[in-house]
Amino acid sequence: MRASLVCLTVVFAFCITSCQREPAVAPSEGPPPQRQADMPPPQLPPDTPAEITAPIADTGGPWQQPGTTAGEEIVGPDGGKMVWVPPGQFKMGAEDLLDKDRPVHLVKITKGFWLGKCEVTNAQYRKFCEATDWEFPSERSDQADDHPVVWVSCEDAVAYCKYYWLRLPTEAEWEYAAAGPEAHKYPWGSEWDEKKCCNDSNQGPGGTTFPVGSFPEAASWCGALDMAGNVYEWCADWYASKYYAQSPQVDPEGPSRAEADDIEVLLRCRVLRGGSWYNDTPGYYRCAYRNDHGPSVRLENNGFRCARNP
Repeated sequence: MRASLVCLTVVFAFCITSCQREPAVAPSEGPPPQRQADMPPPQLPPDTPAEITAPIADTGGPWQQPGTTAGEEIVGPDGGKMVWVPPGQFKMGAEDLLDKDRPVHLVKITKGFWLGKCEVTNAQYRKFCEATDWEFPSERSDQADDHPVVWVSCEDAVAYCKYYWLRLPTEAEWEYAAAGPEAHKYPWGSEWDEKKCCNDSNQGPGGTTFPVGSFPEAASWCGALDMAGNVYEWCADWYASKYYAQSPQVDPEGPSRAEADDIEVLLRCRVLRGGSWYNDTPGYYRCAYRNDHGPSVRLENNGFRCARNP
């Protein structure tokens, strides 16, 4: 019995690590292998409430109405700014990145939505934790209040969103908000510029993140900031490396959990987007680049932003 438990523990730990592996071969402008020796070990969440049972009252606000123009701003139910992303279509993916990022395919977003202008901050997440007894990663997410919260799992992000009647953006919505109808390579355009985002060569004052919204000149077409760099952002979708070959054209929501890639038997992953302060080549910051982790994994370069349908 003891031998079986040890074996299961070793396999599970291996699965968690495997889910973070970057591709071994990188195309032009694509990401190289992740520097595993430098990365901190993933942190599994401690005992936390499984569900948010008493969200705030959704008493009404501007987020319940559609916007009129791309980039229109409101203050969302969590106190953060949100920008309007109108319906439209774009070419999702990139042929010059990795197999998981192709084929390029036309996607139609038929419903406009509100999107967090920036990533959720330490201050916002701490307020949520104090209201719900959710655990704040104080020993890990130790930058100033206006920096993005890190060391949060996808499950943490979903709990935060539910409390404020928000949600995570789908992978397609995220890329559409970053790349726009013209499918830009980077949120700001077609050329890489390391000074327009937080990355390995342009890190924040503590050697990691910048305060959110530090690069207004790098706003996407709808006014969203930090869509490249700072922290990877959780999306709502389960991850499947071959999903694009069968993705629906209209409002794709990702594969079901059963259809998601089964990483080393025990672990299925969620999508993350955007690159982080840790990455060191332009490919990581492409609007089309996909990453994935297990939904319970916490890392020092993972955060999130919220979305909302009116």
